[in-house]
Amino acid sequence: NSISGTIPETDKWCPQLKEIYLYNNDISGTVPKQLTDLNLHYCKLGGTNHFACPLPVDLPDICILDSDYPTECNYPPPQPPPSPSPSPSPPPPSPPRPSP
Repeated sequence: NSISGTIPETDKWCPQLKEIYLYNNDISGTVPKQLTDLNLHYCKLGGTNHFACPLPVDLPDICILDSDYPTECNYPPPQPPPSPSPSPSPPPPSPPRPSP
């Protein structure tokens, strides 16, 4: 396969989903926490994918502990964009000059 991109975060995962085969692709980003809510019987996410750390704490062991394709995180989590810095304050007015 040559799937790239991210796994979408959604509450629309099919609750009857029992198997996920996404190993050895070029998938990046975070592993959605919603995968932990599924009753998966088979799950392969590892291999050549590039998931951001940390993996969801409740991710089922069948998604992680695969001797051929372990699911690992190998990138720090994405950082939010920096907040815009406030505009600098204008300098205070100069004191009036004395008249001659």
